[in-house]
Amino acid sequence: MSARGEQLQAAAGAGEDTRDGSQPFEGESTRAGAASAVPISDAVLDQIRTAGLVLPRPPYPGQQWKARTDAEAHLLREGYRLDRVRQLLLGELGRLHRVRAQEAARRKRTAEAMPPLCPLSQAELAALKSAAAGESAMDTSRRLLVPYDTVRAQRKRATGRLGARTVTQAAALAVAAGWITGEDIVGGVTP
Repeated sequence: MSARGEQLQAAAGAGEDTRDGSQPFEGESTRAGAASAVPISDAVLDQIRTAGLVLPRPPYPGQQWKARTDAEAHLLREGYRLDRVRQLLLGELGRLHRVRAQEAARRKRTAEAMPPLCPLSQAELAALKSAAAGESAMDTSRRLLVPYDTVRAQRKRATGRLGARTVTQAAALAVAAGWITGEDIVGGVTP
């Protein structure tokens, strides 16, 4: 047996890939890192699940098939290795399916819990938060070190953008939409 044949036999016995690397598998890209995300159809997945290593028929019933040549022994080892790879791939496909289902459920929960996008600027929202907490415009201007007229203008713009009649109604709309939370109203301290 040649040196290359011995190397292949040793690699096959260890469960390693014995291809020479010059030819890619069918559908495999020759460029490094060029993996294509082609979805596997259910029919192909069923074929992969039901496929497995099938040994040739023995010459006589009741006997077990045995490799008679080095080539047959090599092919048998490759067959067992490929069957193990098939089982590992099926396990990984199952894991990826579970992860994808969990991720979809998490995205759905997040979308349901997330309030719609707020049309107010940060300053207008801050002015409404202080109004929802019961703070007057004068108190807010003192606390934020912002001119009184600026706080009044921000509250008025927020009221107009939300289509409310009063600042109280605008604050109630913002609370109902989820843009202002209970923590915002009590200053981050939950009772």
